[in-house]
Amino acid sequence: MDSLNLKKAGKLIDEYNKMKVNARAQLHKKRLYELVVYAKEHSEYYADLYKDLPTNFTLNDLPTTSKEELTSDYSRWSTDKDVNLDGIYDHMEKHQGDGVHYLGKYRVVSSSGTDSAPIISLYDDNMAALLSAMHIKRSFARKEHFWQFLKRGGRIANIYTTSGPFFYNVVADIRRHTIPFRKKRSVLMQAQTSTGKLVSALNDFDPAVVAGFPSVLARLADEKKNKKLKINPVFLMADGEELTPEVRNKLEIVFGCDITSSYSSVEGGCIAYECREHHLHLNDDWVIVEPVDFDNNPVKPGETCDHVLITNLMNYTLPVIRYALEDKIVIYDKPCLCGNCSPWIEVKGRSLDQIILSDGAHEVIVPMDDFGEVLADVNEIRRYQIMVFPGNHFSLRLSPAKGFDKTLAYFKAEKVLRDYLKNLGIMGSTITLEKDEPKPDPLSGKYLTVRLL
Repeated sequence: MDSLNLKKAGKLIDEYNKMKVNARAQLHKKRLYELVVYAKEHSEYYADLYKDLPTNFTLNDLPTTSKEELTSDYSRWSTDKDVNLDGIYDHMEKHQGDGVHYLGKYRVVSSSGTDSAPIISLYDDNMAALLSAMHIKRSFARKEHFWQFLKRGGRIANIYTTSGPFFYNVVADIRRHTIPFRKKRSVLMQAQTSTGKLVSALNDFDPAVVAGFPSVLARLADEKKNKKLKINPVFLMADGEELTPEVRNKLEIVFGCDITSSYSSVEGGCIAYECREHHLHLNDDWVIVEPVDFDNNPVKPGETCDHVLITNLMNYTLPVIRYALEDKIVIYDKPCLCGNCSPWIEVKGRSLDQIILSDGAHEVIVPMDDFGEVLADVNEIRRYQIMVFPGNHFSLRLSPAKGFDKTLAYFKAEKVLRDYLKNLGIMGSTITLEKDEPKPDPLSGKYLTVRLL
C-alpha cells in the first residue's frame, strides 16, 4: 500500500463513495489480491497457509484464520521481522499512554482483556490515516450534525476504559493527533470514574458530541434527567457494546438529540457507521465482512449468523484475513433511503457483553470490558476471576502474586471492588473469596475474568 496521510485517505474514501457497484467489486478484488500477495511474501504464517493457493484465487479459496492461530507466534504472523510479542509487552509496560510508538512506527492496540489472552494488533500511519478519514467522512449520520458540531466548537468527549491500550482509547488518541483541530478539542475520560466526577467534568468541558459505551451513556442519562448534567450535545455516539432499542429510546428522550452508533473491533478496525436511517453501513472499501454459520458457510441476507469472518484490507503489518470474530450479525442487501449503497448490518450480539446490576429501583448496565479491568491494578494478584451471582453477590477466585498471601490479596481486592460498585451507586453487595483458583471456562477453554452465574 502506498504511503497515506489524512488528505489522501479522505480522497480515497470520497472516490469510493462515488463508485458504482461493479467498480466497487473490482476494487475489493484488487485490494484483497494485494494484501494476500504481500502477506504471503512477508509473513511466515501466511506463507505456509497459502503455499497451495492458486494464482487466480477468490475470497472463498482463502483458508479461515483464528485468534489462537495468529497469536501463537507474533513473529511468524507479522510481516515486519522486528515484531515479537515480548517486545510488544515490554513496550506496553514502559510506554503505556505516553504516545511513544512501538519500534518508532506502530500504535499498539489490545482487545478488552476479559480473558487471559487478548489479541494485540499494530496500527501503522496508513491505518491511522484511514481510520481518521473514515471518522470525518462517515461518523456524522446527518450533514447538519457536522455543521452544528463545528458551530458548537467541535468539542468531543470520549468516555471509555482508559486503563490499557484498548481500541477506543487508541483510536480517540489517533484522531487527536491526526486530525489537525482535534488535539485541544477532544478529551478521553475514564468510564470507571464515579458518575459525579464524570458529570462535573462534562459540565466544565461542554462537549458538542459525547462518545462512549451505551451503558455509560445510560448512567449519564439519569444525571441529565435529574438536572445535574447540564450539557446539550448535538448527538451521542454509542459504541463498543450492543445498543439496545430500550437504551437508544431512553437516550433520545432524555438528551433530546440523535443517537448514532458504530461497529468496530481491534482486528477489523472501524467496520461500520450508522446512517440517518439508523442502519450500520459497512466500510466495505476497507473491510470485508462475511456472516457465516458454524461450519463457515455463508448465511443469507436477513438471517442471523453464528459468527463473522473479517478481512481487514488496511493492516499490512499483522494481516487479518478471513478471521473468525465471535459476533452475531444480520446483513441486509436492501436499498437504504440514505443513499449509501454499501450493505448494512444489525448487530445481534457483541463479544463485549454487559452486566446488569441493580440496587432496588436503581439499575446500572456495566460493560464486561469495563468490569473485567476493575482489579487489573491490584499488585497483590497474579490472576483473578469475578463470579457474578444474582442479588449483587460477587465471589472472587484469586491467584496471589509472588510473595503475597492469598487472604491479604483478597482484602485488597474486596476493597477495590466494593469502592467501584459504590461509585456506580450499587450498595449492599456481598463479596466472598472462593477456595478454588481461577479456572478456564468449560466451553471455551478461556480464563474469563468475569463469569455470569
